[in-house]
Order: sequence, then C-alpha cells, then structure tokens
Amino acid sequence: MRKRGILPKSLSPLDRLAHVGKSGMGALIYEPHYSDAVESTGVDLDRLAKQSQDVLEGGAEDVLDELLVRNGSSAGARPKVLIGFNRETGQITHGSQVLPKSYEPWIVKFANSQDGPDAGAVEFVYSEMARRAGLMIPPTHLFPAKRGAGYFAIKRFDQNRSERLHMHTPCGLLHSDHRIPALDYQDLLELTLHLTRDVRESEKMFQYAVFNVMAHNRDDHSKNFSFLMDETGAWKISPAYDLTFSYGPGGEQSTMVMGEGKSPSIDHLRALGRHGGVSDAKIGEILGRTRDLLGWWSELAIAHGVSTATHDLVYTQINWVLKGISMTG
Repeated sequence: MRKRGILPKSLSPLDRLAHVGKSGMGALIYEPHYSDAVESTGVDLDRLAKQSQDVLEGGAEDVLDELLVRNGSSAGARPKVLIGFNRETGQITHGSQVLPKSYEPWIVKFANSQDGPDAGAVEFVYSEMARRAGLMIPPTHLFPAKRGAGYFAIKRFDQNRSERLHMHTPCGLLHSDHRIPALDYQDLLELTLHLTRDVRESEKMFQYAVFNVMAHNRDDHSKNFSFLMDETGAWKISPAYDLTFSYGPGGEQSTMVMGEGKSPSIDHLRALGRHGGVSDAKIGEILGRTRDLLGWWSELAIAHGVSTATHDLVYTQINWVLKGISMTG
C-alpha cells in the first residue's frame, strides 16, 4: 500500500473490508471491492512457496503484491494461497475469482520458516489417518514440489461453485483469544450442543478431541474448529482441518481436556465424552478406532515421502501419548 501512496493507518474499517472484497472466507463479500484483477492463468506453486519464504524471512517486498492478489497470506501457522483445482486433469488456476467449469476452490499451504520440507506430507498423512478414523475430512491432495515431499492442499468447505456458506469459529463466537490456552474441550462440546441442538454434533466434536490428543496435534486452538450455517439457519460442525503433528504453548494442548493440558488421560477423555452426552459404548468405539488407525502412520509416512527424522519423531511422540493413555483406564 505504501508503494501506491496509501498509509495503512489512514484506512478506515470500511476501506479494509473493501480490500477483502470477494476473496474472503465464509459467506460475506464486500462491495465496492478494491481487490486487484488477475489473469486466469496457471499457478506455479514452487515459485509462490519461494516467495512466501522470502516474505517470512523479511525480504522480497516486491512479491507481496502477487501473493496478496492471489489471496495468499504469510499470517497464521503456515502461508497459504487460494487456487482452483480440476481434479480430473490435475490443472490449477488462481482461486479468488469465478472459477472455470470443473474447477473447485482449494487452499494450498506452504511450509513456514520453522517447518521441515516435508511438512506438507505430514499434514496429508494426518488427513488420511483422520479420515480412516471416522472424522469428517474434506478432499485433500499432495501436490508435487521441486523441494520437499510436496504441498498440502485441502478443498474449501465454506463455498462451492454456486454458493458460499456462513462459518464461525469458537474464537469468534466466544471471543476467546486463540494465542493463549483459553478453552477446554468441555467448553467446545457445550458450545456445539447449544449451537446445533444435536447430540450427534457433540459426538463429532468429541471425535476431534480424541484424535487431536492421541495424534499429538497440540495446536488445537479456538480458530481450528468451525461451524457452518445452512440455508435454513441450522448450524453443523464443519469438516476438520489443520490436523497435523504439532506442539502447543509449553508443549501442552492448546485446548484442555477436562482441565488437563499437559497429559490428558483416558479418564479425562471418557469424562469429556460423558459430559457431551456420548454413550459409553460410543466413547469406547471412538477411542479404540482412533488408536488403531494411528498405527497407519509409518506406512503412510513412508509412502508419501516423510523424512526418516520426521517419521521417527512423530512415531515416538504418538507412541508416548498412547502409552500414557491406557485403554483399560
């Protein structure tokens, strides 16, 4: 903006919304929009990944315009960009515009400066394990990369070719600070039941909690869960996202389990499920299935190019967690 003679401090809230325009997440769009037009051309993921790294390292200011035009961001845990993806042909195009026929809206994530080059492959494997464990997971894909095991991509669930869905996170609904541990899964189950009026949705939230704890996904803060509202005004839990091996503040879960963040036990998880109205039989089924499906880590990680060092780290940590969670508790 400074290159165009615009001082960021001079922007009003309406100006900022106009710059979001039609490329934001969820149902809301803003007009008139100041978003720059882009040509409907192919996208070079390797080049965008390099540009994202340059920005994260404090350089290459001249590439910011292209990243922002493509609705990319260096904010959050990892830089990301919106694309249109044709799963039949494998072709991709810019994603913050009206997509050509047969193209779907997807998000591609790049490794940040703290990640290894196989971060995309790790997240892809986690999405596969979660899907096999029974969680709702959007279609995912691992795009090839010149460096590293690939770029993780996930289909957007907040919109399709014909409509956009209203979405909200616990962070926004509860005004909860996602930067520090501020919530318990007990709060999320209560919020889910209050918002959806459906104990089946509480069961899904319980599944997310079990997977995050057992799979050592500790960056499970309040922006990493969402709810979607349909055309009738009914709310449902969104498909799961941002599932990967991670550490939370102080190495603990960002969202506690019945007051425990460092080492949630089987007793904490069972108590959580009962608090959410999940039957004992269903609790046992979810716990057992999730534990069993995490056994796919090694086979899937090797198949998708995860490095030996990363494989061993994740394998050790998952087994450390599972050892502490005795299924006989």
